Amino acid sequence: MNLRAILTTIVVLIAALAGTIWLGRGNSTLETGNSGNPQKSVEDDRPQVSETGPYPKAVVDEELYKFGEMAVGQSLSHKFVLKNEGEAPLEVKKGNTTCKCTLSEMKDNAVAPGESIEIELIWTPKTPQETFGQTATIWTNDPKNQEMKLQIEGTVNNLISFTGDSLGSPNWSLPVMSTEEPVSFTGKIHTKYLDDFKILEMISSNPGLTSSSKPLTPEELKEVDAKSGYGIKITGDPNKFPLGGFMERLTVKTDIPNNLKSEKPDKAHKHADHDGHDHKHDEQAEYKEFVIQVSGNHTGPIRIVPTFGVHWNPKTMVLNLGEFDSKEGKEVTLSMFVEGTEQPLKILSQEIVPDFLKFELKKDDKFQSKTKQRYELKFGVPAGKPSMSFGRGNLANVKLQTNHPNAKEINFRVRFISL
Repeated sequence: MNLRAILTTIVVLIAALAGTIWLGRGNSTLETGNSGNPQKSVEDDRPQVSETGPYPKAVVDEELYKFGEMAVGQSLSHKFVLKNEGEAPLEVKKGNTTCKCTLSEMKDNAVAPGESIEIELIWTPKTPQETFGQTATIWTNDPKNQEMKLQIEGTVNNLISFTGDSLGSPNWSLPVMSTEEPVSFTGKIHTKYLDDFKILEMISSNPGLTSSSKPLTPEELKEVDAKSGYGIKITGDPNKFPLGGFMERLTVKTDIPNNLKSEKPDKAHKHADHDGHDHKHDEQAEYKEFVIQVSGNHTGPIRIVPTFGVHWNPKTMVLNLGEFDSKEGKEVTLSMFVEGTEQPLKILSQEIVPDFLKFELKKDDKFQSKTKQRYELKFGVPAGKPSMSFGRGNLANVKLQTNHPNAKEINFRVRFISL
């Protein structure tokens, strides 16, 4: 071997030795740091098994209980019975649990041979679930059964069901308002978990929307697999709604307690305050109320026909301009046919949001009809405006006040995205 090869081998060996020493120092430091305050393991809390015997024997009547169906917010419980069939006291301790778990009292913290205790699992679901499962772990000093898994299973539904229920939010639609005659829709509110409940009050967000209720008949309850419920009739008065699509709210207040274990009130109670006067207290805030979304469309004496390629929704009276280049802008044209008046339609006032939205109404004098008039509607976003979006929740709006006796107010809503 030549001198260069020998020198190279010596350098490699020295580098390897230095690295080994450095790594050894690093590991020594880590071990010293960890050995100072060792963390207590969860396993240390388990009951200790005797090395010589005699031994206890833990026997549970069942390890899985199926609740079946239950309602959101409803607290249900089940008691498992744990018996000691062995020859020594059975030590029992609660381990990890995904629900509330309680153990009945034990003398000297142990179950004597031949005796038993109850282990109660309590579950209060917060949301609907097709299948739910909860588990409680029980530790014992039975050498053959040191860890026991107690389980509960079931299905969670909404406490109250509605016609048109969608993910817990009922949506009802009124028939189209095309004349001055009121229109109505009847839906149902019902439950399979309560023998009885009362509707205390129904409040509408629009004075033109009224409501009434009556208990469901036994036949109607059977159809929806319910114990109790009501039919709710909602009526819309076209004279109190502007033309266009609308979305209103009907708040239904009930006597169902927010805590299902609390009692229902008969009336708002009175008590004497420090000044000696009686004061009423509204307890309805402690009880469940539900909101029904009510949608509809008031077309009245007008009918709108879009030109080719224009996206118009006649049910909601929403014009969708789609996406377009903000540098170029966009403009569309629709035809509007008006009945019920011989006088030309005039705009008395208008509100346009955003204010740069272009709107134009022009009568078609060439259109010949004894019962109708035709108008040309133009909507547009001017070129050169900044990029913006008007969509669900913040639609652009054109509100008109007119001279038509049956179309005094007309609302057009517009959605678009300019890029």
